[in-house]
Amino acid sequence: MQLTREINRLVFGILIFFGIVTMAAAYWAVIGPDTILQREDNPRLVEAIASIRRGAITDRMGITLTESTVDDAGQVVREYLYPVMNSALGYYSLRYGTSGAENAFDATLTGSALSDTSASLLGRLLHRPQQGADIELTLDLAVQQQLADAFGDQRGAAVILSIPDGEVLAMISLPTFDPNTLDANWDALVADPGHPFFNRVLQGSYQPGGALETPLMATAFIMNHSIDEIFEQASDPVTLGQEQLNCAVRLPSLTLTLREAYAFACPHPYQELGSDLGIDALQAMTDTFRLNQPSALPGFVPDVAEVTPTPSPTIGATTGSDQLARLALGQGNMTVSPLNMAMMAAAIVNDGNTPQPYILSRTRAPGTLEWQPTEAVRPSIPLATSDTARHLQDLMREAVANGAAQNAGRPNIDIGGHAALANSGDDSLAWFVGFATFARKQGAAVAVVLENSADPGLAADIGGTALQAARDALTPPLTQ
Repeated sequence: MQLTREINRLVFGILIFFGIVTMAAAYWAVIGPDTILQREDNPRLVEAIASIRRGAITDRMGITLTESTVDDAGQVVREYLYPVMNSALGYYSLRYGTSGAENAFDATLTGSALSDTSASLLGRLLHRPQQGADIELTLDLAVQQQLADAFGDQRGAAVILSIPDGEVLAMISLPTFDPNTLDANWDALVADPGHPFFNRVLQGSYQPGGALETPLMATAFIMNHSIDEIFEQASDPVTLGQEQLNCAVRLPSLTLTLREAYAFACPHPYQELGSDLGIDALQAMTDTFRLNQPSALPGFVPDVAEVTPTPSPTIGATTGSDQLARLALGQGNMTVSPLNMAMMAAAIVNDGNTPQPYILSRTRAPGTLEWQPTEAVRPSIPLATSDTARHLQDLMREAVANGAAQNAGRPNIDIGGHAALANSGDDSLAWFVGFATFARKQGAAVAVVLENSADPGLAADIGGTALQAARDALTPPLTQ
């Protein structure tokens, strides 16, 4: 009996041992490989990522902007072909990750979005390198180039939207960086006081200053406030604390109507208008025109926790006269991005409805020739009534014809816009927000902001160049 008991214990122990071995084998056969492969310190993971051949990125005309090639050492290299596109395309780095379009459409470009297709499965079985899909963006290289040339050495940002569809035709943030030399220059770029990685179009938190006069005029229309009210000494500067706010162009002391003051972006009448409208109307204005909304291009910028903190756009409960004046004059705690302002201009030219901006047009699976359009429902967003939008169109056309935005004018193009100044700390910002209409009910909207500049005429000139470039891109020569 004792021997039998010992034998039974031995057999039971052997069964337990084999059970453990079986469970371990099953784990490493089914779950374990992925667990090891996904560890960041696994060289096989790094090797697998490095071998991925990211898809090419083209502009709306099919011009290749960036592509992956294999060098003489067999390494996959990402090449960026046009420096003017860098701030929009972002970067891809095995060491530092992705940004911009490279980040927004990473799953498509790497092929991970195609991982369940038969072609992808066959490629893995045959140990072929993972191949991503090509993508076509709505960006236009020619428009982007003209916009960059117009900026010259200026620091700032601009974005152009097509109307009525909302395609992002160009998007520039300066200063920028060279993604071809990113790994070698990373530390210097991170320490650069110009913040070249900061996408000013989407992440910029700028004081709107006089650029806020456009939604203020819309609010005046909605509340039946007369825009022909006369203001004595309307062109005189306004003093807020240590700051002095001036018209966009220097004028002698003049008596102007609210309409005339808009053309020259004079702050004095709008200080009084803000007082008349009150805090609730200013809050409603901010909400209606979506001036406090985050980026409308998901994936292009890091999560909020990873970016420079932005001043709260909430107007708040303080109703003191100085605070109210700051809010009405765009010098309060509300800040805007160039994309916010371009969407406002898009609503104005589109009879009150702003299109939702988008930048991905088509994709092409690896090994195929046919492009597939991206399918998405993008309903426009109502910001104003058609009557209000048309009143604003007239005001903005007048500002280009006879006001501070005259530099935006171009022969044979219907252009409206508003040029203005804002204070930002010890420096000034120059704004131009405008639109153009073309043949066949097409148009474009633009927002330009120049940092460390007190020259709204230059901002208007850049805006006019951008709108003319958009016209040339969107309208065939015979219909211009």
